[in-house]
Amino acid sequence: MELNRKQRIINIILTFIQYVGFAVFIVISPIIADGIIWQLMEFLGILLAVWAVYVMQKSKINIAPQPRKNAILITNGPYSIIRHPMYTSIIVAITPLIISHWDVYRFSFLLFLYINLILKLLFEETLLNCYFPDYSNYSKKTWRILPCVF
Repeated sequence: MELNRKQRIINIILTFIQYVGFAVFIVISPIIADGIIWQLMEFLGILLAVWAVYVMQKSKINIAPQPRKNAILITNGPYSIIRHPMYTSIIVAITPLIISHWDVYRFSFLLFLYINLILKLLFEETLLNCYFPDYSNYSKKTWRILPCVF
């Protein structure tokens, strides 16, 4: 699947923002949440990320929204419930770090990250719909990020 110029620019910008966001996050925030509940939530987010990466190994999908040539649609494991478990894992792992170490800068970062992830997943779903003929059916049976919410 070949992207047009506008799509390539969007692809680069959204992925760049995500990488820079993580770099900034590492600088501005502790990596362990305060409190057992927040730590458990952080751990579950990390566990979901590991599971999602493990299941996705056979696909040719990457961190950029554009599917690679010969990519296959993964619909098992966490992908049988949520279409974007990696985004879910980011939200579940980072949110407790921001909340338990509260300040306006971290909260602003969190909002910025959420907005970027939502824009990226909407763009990605447009591309996946074009690349995978079964994606439309798959998307009717699964949640985007959070079951019963979005």
